Amino acid sequence: MTSEAEMRFLKEFGPRVAALVNRLQEAAGVRELRTRADLDILAAAALELLTSALANMPEPMRGERVRGVSETLTTEVAKKREQLGLDALQQTPPKGSA
Repeated sequence: MTSEAEMRFLKEFGPRVAALVNRLQEAAGVRELRTRADLDILAAAALELLTSALANMPEPMRGERVRGVSETLTTEVAKKREQLGLDALQQTPPKGSA
């Protein structure tokens, strides 16, 4: 990838990811308070999507992404819970969070 093409990709990457996440959340109907069953279904679907995407990547890209996910998932989940206003003991998100 040329440096110009790489720069364009990196500039578009974040907004494209955010747009896809928004579309997936809207399609799944998970923008508002969810039941535990809805969360289980969403987590299973997200894991399947991630697994399929990683399985289709060539090495060494696949190995790098798998290691990256393994190393950062706990931290990212904790950050997202903080953004959503969830503390460690709270079982469900507050009304209106997504």
